[in-house]
Amino acid sequence: MSLTAPHKEPATTTPEWTFHVDRETVVAEPHARPPMPAGPGDTIMHLGIDCSATARMRLFEIFGIDHEAKNTRHWMKQCDGYGLKLEQHTEFMSVTLLISQDGDAAATSRLLMDIAAVDEVEAITLTKVEVTGPLTRKSKAAARQGRALGGTMRGGMAVHSTLIPDAAGFITYHVATPQASPEETGRRVQRLIEMETYRTLCLLGLPIARRTGESLAEDENRLIEVVGSMGSESIENDEKLFEALSGLLQKSNALRASTRFRFSASLAYYNLVQQRLTSLEEEKLDDLQTISGFVRSRLEPSMATIDSIGARQKTLIDDLSQALSLLRTRIDLTLNRDNQVLLKSLDARNRKQVLIAQTVEGLSAVAITYYAVGLLSYVLKAAGPSLAPALPHTTLLAVSVPVVLFAVWFSLHRLRSRWEKSA
Repeated sequence: MSLTAPHKEPATTTPEWTFHVDRETVVAEPHARPPMPAGPGDTIMHLGIDCSATARMRLFEIFGIDHEAKNTRHWMKQCDGYGLKLEQHTEFMSVTLLISQDGDAAATSRLLMDIAAVDEVEAITLTKVEVTGPLTRKSKAAARQGRALGGTMRGGMAVHSTLIPDAAGFITYHVATPQASPEETGRRVQRLIEMETYRTLCLLGLPIARRTGESLAEDENRLIEVVGSMGSESIENDEKLFEALSGLLQKSNALRASTRFRFSASLAYYNLVQQRLTSLEEEKLDDLQTISGFVRSRLEPSMATIDSIGARQKTLIDDLSQALSLLRTRIDLTLNRDNQVLLKSLDARNRKQVLIAQTVEGLSAVAITYYAVGLLSYVLKAAGPSLAPALPHTTLLAVSVPVVLFAVWFSLHRLRSRWEKSA
């Protein structure tokens, strides 16, 4: 009989974690926009559209997608004849259609017509990618025609395009895949499409920058005029100058607020374009100019223009603030000078009033003494013979005048001192 205790398997338990409120979103983000596998003969059509909330609900109905699903930024669906991918970005929505070689082109055309017919839907970018087999001599000759650009990507894939929209508004890219898998091709095509989309969105800030530059030039010239007027010795128009500078500053702040998002978005999209161009690893194909080189050569001056306008806006606001500060200081000094003159005038007036009061006080003392002596004369007439029988009445009255005058003056002086202390 064995005395050893029976072996027990350790109990397996799962920890009950309390997850961060945003953990699910963070974990799902790397998988939020998977590429669509593509191969030779496939056509990928990508639409970047700006639409209102009402139009977005209408699009969900057209696509047959439940917009209240758990994933609210990315939807994929396989339809008859094509694959559908719908993505919600920060300021636009993208629709990607993958049409296979034997797909239903008519169904895709009807879908595009339905999307275009929805009210409050504006197309920002329309991109078409046609995937073919290995690059042939015929396709190379076609690529050299017109203003084609192109190069080879990692894995030997070749891409060329004119970057000129066709009659339907689509910019077409031709991608030749010699040996790449559908997954690899799908990833490369997605980066190509993202580059084209972000390139267009980046350039949305350029027209706004040009229009803003015209307004900035007017405001800068107006600032020069106002600052030149401030240099004159006349200070009569300070109030008008202050109103002019305040109006310019308010206008400049409003203009900068209205362009801040677009300029910041252009910078963000520019960085994304650079990343996508780098990830394409494009190399030169024969004598064609590379797409990467062409895009960079046009984007860099555009971004320089946008950055320049943004810097000019900031400089103009700073200059206006400084000019307002200087003018405000000038107005304050003028007010202080006027206040000093006014205070001196009030001080002189107060001194005059004091002198007048002192004069009135002396006259009042004389007047009160006169009436007091008059009253005292009646008392001396009655009581004088008994008080001083040797002195005549007029002598007693004359002797009482200085005493009464001093008493009246002393009383008035004390009374005025009390009033001044209480004041």
